[in-house]
Amino acid sequence: MSKSKKRIPEGEAILDMPELTMEELNESFRKRMWEYKQFVKFLIKGVGIKDYSKILEIGPGPGWITILLAKANPTLKITGLEISEDMIRVANENKENEGISDQIEFILGDAKNMSEIKDKTFDAVISHDSLHHWEDPIRVFNEIQRVLKENGVFCIKDGRRDIGLPAKFIFNIAKLFISKTMSYYWKTSIMAGYTPEELNQILNQTKLKNRYELKTDLFDLIIHNK
Repeated sequence: MSKSKKRIPEGEAILDMPELTMEELNESFRKRMWEYKQFVKFLIKGVGIKDYSKILEIGPGPGWITILLAKANPTLKITGLEISEDMIRVANENKENEGISDQIEFILGDAKNMSEIKDKTFDAVISHDSLHHWEDPIRVFNEIQRVLKENGVFCIKDGRRDIGLPAKFIFNIAKLFISKTMSYYWKTSIMAGYTPEELNQILNQTKLKNRYELKTDLFDLIIHNK
């Protein structure tokens, strides 16, 4: 997990596995609600998502960001574009259980080819922890630019591969309190992540090259509109 290690792609769709169903993964994700709430707070106050916005979330997984954002602002309409049918199954169960179905729609699709979505459809495009799964990030970023309205906003948050010693220390302590399976997939997610330098190189080849800012913390990086 050092800065010098080569990126190891993790693949796109997360599907049911013998060792881990999406329902089991969902229960693990529930424990990250504080993190999700902080991201939603940043979307509203930092990125500036406005009332009555139409929002696209790429890779919503079990849907907790979508659900929390919808609860935070009942005027929003959110579409979750997900490549995994198994994740959509769980996300739909979560939105029903949370009583927030009218604001949210989860659809099956691939972010690198969103041909089913018209140009300039959304006021905002967001993503949390899915960037490292994108097989062709340049195409995805160009699709984000295409489906965004002229003054639309965007925010993509993901883990970084070049974590330093403090983050490694936290990881090694945290993995003592989670299952070996979740610890393994957390590590593979880190190794599938990008460094800030790599992401700048990618973004500068896209139609978002003059529209973004990139920020980092111990574990993550955030790309959002200027």
